[in-house]
Amino acid sequence: MDIEKEKCQICGRPAKNFQFAVFVCDRDECVEQAMRERGGPAGHIKAKREAEERQKK
Repeated sequence: MDIEKEKCQICGRPAKNFQFAVFVCDRDECVEQAMRERGGPAGHIKAKREAEERQKK
């Protein structure tokens, strides 16, 4: 996979990294937004807890 052929999924600039399950450029704002949207480094755990809370209601 050639990351530099991809576009940042936040701003559209050329991607430099694949973090938080999205291609992102090297701007801190884009990395931070990707992290917030996914739920941080443990986003899968957050999603599981939110699903459990919804089932309890």
